[in-house]
Amino acid sequence: MNELPKKIISIKGAQGSGGEAYARKNIYTLNEGTREEKIISIEKPLLGRKKSFDIIDDTRDFVNGFKVVQTANKEYAYVREDNFLLPYRYDIATDFNEYGYAMVGKDGSVSWINRNFRYFDVTKEKFLEEENVSFAFNDIRSINDFGKGKYPLSKMVYKKVLHYYEEETVYLGVDGKIKQFSKYDGEKISENNSMKEFSEQSTNFNNKGYATANAGSLILLSSGHYLTAKDLIRICEEKGFLDAINSRVEKQEQEYYKFLKNVKEKTTTVADDLSQHNNLIAEYGIGSIELKKEKLISSYGKDVYERALTNGSLVCLIVNEEIPAEIVDLKLLQSSLAKRGIPSYIDNEENVFHYNANKHVKTKKL
Repeated sequence: MNELPKKIISIKGAQGSGGEAYARKNIYTLNEGTREEKIISIEKPLLGRKKSFDIIDDTRDFVNGFKVVQTANKEYAYVREDNFLLPYRYDIATDFNEYGYAMVGKDGSVSWINRNFRYFDVTKEKFLEEENVSFAFNDIRSINDFGKGKYPLSKMVYKKVLHYYEEETVYLGVDGKIKQFSKYDGEKISENNSMKEFSEQSTNFNNKGYATANAGSLILLSSGHYLTAKDLIRICEEKGFLDAINSRVEKQEQEYYKFLKNVKEKTTTVADDLSQHNNLIAEYGIGSIELKKEKLISSYGKDVYERALTNGSLVCLIVNEEIPAEIVDLKLLQSSLAKRGIPSYIDNEENVFHYNANKHVKTKKL
């Protein structure tokens, strides 16, 4: 069995092009945009693939009543809990989820299947028997796992039959139906102004039940409503949300500048102290800021702490196994020492700050 990611959260299919050898392949991208992204290439036999009933790999576990196996011709199939090998074959197949659906790929297209092994047809908006599907899953290009939350939805991108190069996005609900979204303007819901299809740039729903559609011009709610970005801004203005956000951001900036001023004063003090010593090596570590988490948050707020943690020049300095200051700015420290005629060198690999004499010259490791 091909080495697949332990968890597949999305499948994108494509048929090869650009050369005879490449054109005979079906290409699948698994978990696109994540660290577990993987591309699988399936070669199409010249005379068609004959169905095999010989299982060469059945190492997976049963999940929700079925187990994914691989047959001798490297296709994927399902075995029931009574060990009966079902006749359906796929290029890619996932375990069935808690809603009774699994993601599969075939002939460069992808689809959801239900426990009766029917494929979802986007144009007919229902699950069909395999022999009734005339265009390989209706040429669905990509599917994503159902989102979390009260209304789980799966993003599906497909190419329209009459406009082959135009891709649309729909959202499948766990009820097996495409979700229809009614417009909400902040005061009322308009059933007469509803949408099912969106542009390819539409996003997956997050765990809070929100998504953007049509390149960000629409905000979708998994409950089945949508509003325009313009309506959202108007609602926020009417409710005073934007004023509150602006005030909060200004306060965060003020606290951060106060924090940086404190860091600058302590860095200058550390520079004076170091200028009194010769040939010392000071260790530092950005991770040490984590040790100051509670004090930083209580003094300046959580936002300042998080910004300090991601600022690569702010560190905890350790000299002779002691911390001379809570946090210093290493770049500022280097500059302050230079003004005093003291050369220095930052060793980012070893997290060591060298200064004075020849300590600023990095020796080559053999």
